Amino acid sequence: MQLQAVPKSFTDQLPQLRGQVPDELLLALTDAGREAYRPELMAKEIAEILAQTLQPAEMRKAIGWLETGVGRRVTLAEERASASMDDASLKRYAEQTKDQLPSARRQKAIQELIDVTGSLDFTAKLMEGTALGMAIGMDSTQPVQKRVGVAFLRKQIEKVMPKEQLKETLRQAMPGIFGYTYREVSDADLEAYLAFLRSPDGKRVNDAIADAFGQAMIAASVRVGQLVDQRAPKQPV
Repeated sequence: MQLQAVPKSFTDQLPQLRGQVPDELLLALTDAGREAYRPELMAKEIAEILAQTLQPAEMRKAIGWLETGVGRRVTLAEERASASMDDASLKRYAEQTKDQLPSARRQKAIQELIDVTGSLDFTAKLMEGTALGMAIGMDSTQPVQKRVGVAFLRKQIEKVMPKEQLKETLRQAMPGIFGYTYREVSDADLEAYLAFLRSPDGKRVNDAIADAFGQAMIAASVRVGQLVDQRAPKQPV
C-alpha cells in the first residue's frame, strides 16, 4: 500500500520541467516512472532482498506481532493513510486540529515513533531516489559518450539536496504526517507499537525493510534511465 505513493511522487515532480525539456522527454519520463516504480515490482524486489537478509524465524516473529489486534489496527491506519494522504488532506487535518493540540503523552509517542522507525532517513531516500530517477532518465537522452552516469548524478543530487537540510525540512513536517497517519490509533496502541519496534526483533525487521527499500529505489531509478533510453529521442552528438 505504501509503495503506491512512489510512482506518484516521481510524476508529481515532472511538471516543474515543462518548458525546460522537450515534451517528448516529459512523456517518456512519465511513462518510464510509472513502469519503473510499479508497486508490485518494487514489492517483489524488496521481498527478494528480505529473503536474503532475514531469517525465517525473524519473519515469523514480525508477522506474528502484525497479526495481533494492535498490529492489525496499526497496519490498517497506515494503509488508509497511504491511500488518502496528499497535500490537501494534510492541510485539512492541520486546520481541523489547530485548536486541539495532542496531549503531551501523544506528542511524545509520535516523536518517538518518528525516531524509532527512522522515518527521516526513509523519506529522504524516497525523495532522493525519485530525483535520481529523473536525472538518470534525462542523462539517458544524451549520446553514450556524453552521459555522466549514476555515481556522478548521485553526487550532484547530494549537492542540490543536502541530506541534513532535507532532513531538517522533513523533521518539521513529520509530526503532522504521523499525526494524520495514526489519528485513529489510541495512545495505548501507539505505545505498544513502539515497544515492538524497540525490541530486538522489531528493530531488526524495521532496519532490514528500510535497507531493502533503499536498494529497490536505486534499482527502480536505474530502470527509469533504461526505459527512457529505449523510448525518448536522443540529443544530437
